[in-house]
Amino acid sequence: MYRVLETQDFYPLSLLFQASGLEVKPSRETPPGTLAMWRCEEADTGRLLAAVTLQKRAGHFVLAQLAVVEDRRGQGLGAMLLALAEDQAAQRGADQLWLVGKVPKFYEKYRWVEVDRQQAPAISRCLTCDQFQVDCFPSIMKKDLGKG
Repeated sequence: MYRVLETQDFYPLSLLFQASGLEVKPSRETPPGTLAMWRCEEADTGRLLAAVTLQKRAGHFVLAQLAVVEDRRGQGLGAMLLALAEDQAAQRGADQLWLVGKVPKFYEKYRWVEVDRQQAPAISRCLTCDQFQVDCFPSIMKKDLGKG
């Protein structure tokens, strides 16, 4: 069994994000623009299983990070946290939610669409990163959160 909690402690989330291959450095400082963070943990042990962060960058709502520990992938935790972040963004007034994703196939299952970099807002530093298109090939994606 697990539980999902909103948290103010970025450090354990940052460790999970880094271990999952995201470009996040372990930090006790919450990244600028962070609106909310959630952790999914085992109910009996408190072990961190998954996490997601919602930010605002350049005036746009951004799903900043989403990760699930390797031994729990494929069990619906990522989908659950994705839905939570989408719902929370909509409650905060977002019409669209953006992300820079390393696993676009995962997001496509939930009606996210890839956007050409020239059409995307400046929500990422990917274009200026030394690893971009060398060993990192992320997709900029968006989801319309409007009714329908």
